Amino acid sequence: MSIGSVAAMTDIDYLRQLESDGQRFADALRMGPLRAPVAACPGWTVRDLAGHMGWVQRWADGVIKSGGAIDQSALPELTADDDPVEYFVLGCAALVETLATADLAAPTWLLWRTEKVVGAWLRRQCHELALHRWDAEQAVGLSPPFDGALASDGIDEYFDIVIPRKIDRDGISLPTGSLHVHCTDVHGEWLVKATDDSYELTREHAKGDVAWRGPAAALLLALWGRAERAPAQQVFGDEALLDAWLALGGS
Repeated sequence: MSIGSVAAMTDIDYLRQLESDGQRFADALRMGPLRAPVAACPGWTVRDLAGHMGWVQRWADGVIKSGGAIDQSALPELTADDDPVEYFVLGCAALVETLATADLAAPTWLLWRTEKVVGAWLRRQCHELALHRWDAEQAVGLSPPFDGALASDGIDEYFDIVIPRKIDRDGISLPTGSLHVHCTDVHGEWLVKATDDSYELTREHAKGDVAWRGPAAALLLALWGRAERAPAQQVFGDEALLDAWLALGGS
């Protein structure tokens, strides 16, 4: 499978997952406090996170409906007078409704190196919300779970979509060397290789300069800068190279 495919590694109902995480995100907002800081997003509170998600979902909804880029400045932002729960819930509900009736194979505008079809928006929005739902629940004092199969697919998307996006948008330099990642609780193996001028992703059991094994959720959260390496994760080979890959974080 080449970089840029929107095909999932697992049989995930992205729409149902999006709707479920939307409900949980809203519940976390209601639980509050809204002023609680979000550890993974320095300077943000839970209220800020609600504003971010609500805006992103309105943006995705507008692009899917139009089929092309839209004027982002025209999208309503969360203001001091707005109820953040209502702002988020309305944006999420509109996106779910649009995606429920959309042709996922229809062409659309996208920022990422991937097949430019509506299905790519569904997968990206599913993972965006799942991660920030986890952030919100953690911020209000819960111990948020993360489904292993969803996490494995999230790892796939991270290497397939997010890393190339960071190269294009942020001009990051990748660590030189190969990393093998292996989920121990669900299906999922990847080999990523970087040189001075190339990046390659394959989904296979293969030897890398460093191998990293562990539960899918723990690996995903570490890749996105949400967790440290833990004893349940095994490392074989060049640990400094793994640390360099993990230092890339998310966006």
